[in-house]
Amino acid sequence: MVDMIFCEWGLGNAVWYSKHKKPDQKLLVRVHAQEKRTQHPFHYNIEAIDHIIAVCPFILEEMHRICQIPRHKMILIANTIDTEKLDRPKQANIDFNIGICGVIPKIKGLDQALDIFEQLWQTDNRYTLFIKGKLPKDVPWLMGRTAEREYYEAVFARIQAAPWKDHVVFDKHGNDVHEWLQKIGYLLSTSESESFHTVLMEGMAAGTTPCLLSWPGVDTVYPEYSIFQSPEAIVEFIQHNTLTKKNQQMYQAYAYQYFNKAKICREIEALLVATFEG
Repeated sequence: MVDMIFCEWGLGNAVWYSKHKKPDQKLLVRVHAQEKRTQHPFHYNIEAIDHIIAVCPFILEEMHRICQIPRHKMILIANTIDTEKLDRPKQANIDFNIGICGVIPKIKGLDQALDIFEQLWQTDNRYTLFIKGKLPKDVPWLMGRTAEREYYEAVFARIQAAPWKDHVVFDKHGNDVHEWLQKIGYLLSTSESESFHTVLMEGMAAGTTPCLLSWPGVDTVYPEYSIFQSPEAIVEFIQHNTLTKKNQQMYQAYAYQYFNKAKICREIEALLVATFEG
């Protein structure tokens, strides 16, 4: 029998364990953003959960506000980034390489990423947009949702009809993000909402320039200089920015200071020990 149960997501798994764990077992549940959009937190046996871990301050407060999770049950531990793995030399001539990693579901805002790229390409046709990750056609359950399917049909029809279609490159989903980031000068986040958006922090650890459209709570994770209020503001920034080694090091230092693997692992280990001993 195990002494400690750790649920990485606070979904149906956390509901089940909170209702079936033995009295002498400890239970930790880690929540991101998806949980607050479901009914699962309302079905937790909250007394059976020792701690609920939130990945950022905004999610902690949202889980309290929306799901009525008591604050004394919650603790903040951020996502972890393998800064050493991501610290690789950049390829040459990446000033016109725009990237976005993860474009499903619709909430990821692929259409806004295309708006940004299109405006840049219209001013300089050296720009290329690299899209990495699974595509809608690879996810049957997603395409079974009418609104999602119609959204992506319109997005891909737009790409096919555009004069810049040959400057949109689709890179396969895989565990090679650390290598992919070597060719990316600017990394976009055009999501409507996120809890952390780990790939953007990975991008910073790789020295890639982050450009995030503002979503609720973004300022509790990312520095102000990386957050923008509109696609047009991102376009203007990229057009007038120069990629420098100094800025690359600034982004890497931020990721290392707050989210490096060793730091976060120490925090999780300390919580496990304290919970077990308590």
